[in-house]
Amino acid sequence: MERLYHKYEGNKSPLTSFFPCSKIGLQIIISGVIMNFDRMLAYTDALSKNNNRVWFHDNHADYDDAKEDFLTLLDVVKLEIAQQVPELGDRLLFENSKNFMYRIPRDMRYSKAKEPYNPAFRAYFSPKKSNFLPLSYYLHISHEGCYIETGAYPWETKNLNILRSYIATNFEELDEIVFENGLAVYGERLKRVPAGFTADHPAADWLKYKFWLVEQDFTAKDMTDFSTFAIAVSSAIRRFEPLRKFLSAAFEISADDDYE
Repeated sequence: MERLYHKYEGNKSPLTSFFPCSKIGLQIIISGVIMNFDRMLAYTDALSKNNNRVWFHDNHADYDDAKEDFLTLLDVVKLEIAQQVPELGDRLLFENSKNFMYRIPRDMRYSKAKEPYNPAFRAYFSPKKSNFLPLSYYLHISHEGCYIETGAYPWETKNLNILRSYIATNFEELDEIVFENGLAVYGERLKRVPAGFTADHPAADWLKYKFWLVEQDFTAKDMTDFSTFAIAVSSAIRRFEPLRKFLSAAFEISADDDYE
């Protein structure tokens, strides 16, 4: 499947080079795309069974084809984020979707896995995906599972403490968000309430978390074509956005902040 474009200027998404300020224009272009998940799923499956450098290089053309499909998929998700979360999505529209994508080769310096490649197409929709802020959405496409995810994964103690302090005083709002949107928050948890909080603190269960995440799995039906996939993505964002905003509020983020 060819993408909608082959060349683009600067750091703009190729889609926005045609319609730099028009979400409607983006919808018109993307609506004509035939979604092709088969090549992505077939490739990750094959890579998982042949996870070595020789096979990867011998089959690089298959990787390139699947990657093009994934980049088109990122354009679709980027548009859905822009429609529902303008303060975040409007910045993403002007980013080349390639910048959101994680590399398939593993960084063997930090990986416990011995295989050189991660058999999945992964992306984080942020102007700078290596930064903790702004909190955004993660997309995962693999033969083992496909899902979208958001939340907070504060790997720095400073950010973890900020979040816990905010939750400690706003846990009732968090309870309400989770209940009203039917969310199942997950994440690594401590066995005891962390230092600085009493064991009987009313937010004790929330404070034990080291990260707070929610995800939505995509079914085979969700991934049949653009329309059904866009609906599934839109539904997930709509449910997850109150939680993302709540967690973001701990850092008093505004749309004009410079995320360094």
